[in-house]
Amino acid sequence: MPKRRYGNERFTFERTAGFETKLMHSAPVNALVVAKTSELAGRMVKAAPRGPHVYTDEFSIKKNITPYVEEVGDEWVGYIVIEENERARHAMLQEEGYRDPAGHRHAGRFFFKKVLEQERID
Repeated sequence: MPKRRYGNERFTFERTAGFETKLMHSAPVNALVVAKTSELAGRMVKAAPRGPHVYTDEFSIKKNITPYVEEVGDEWVGYIVIEENERARHAMLQEEGYRDPAGHRHAGRFFFKKVLEQERID
């Protein structure tokens, strides 16, 4: 039995029942997901702070934000990966805040959260 998203006793929406499955798996939907994911990643790059990296940008937050789109089941899903480089681990510390070794609290900057809140649909 196919998975149901919502329904009541008279009507049940089933994605595998018709055109919805073909539509969600089509090339135009893929192009739309790629465009929106890239656009969101661009906004996150713009909002991310510049690092004091004099010699290399390998560890800067802006250089380590990457959009990915992959096929999950019958749909295209967009992901944004922040700091895929395992040696650059400071973006989420700046986002949420942290306590340094001396015990001082550093407040979070919430730059990713602000970008996601701007994209939210109420």
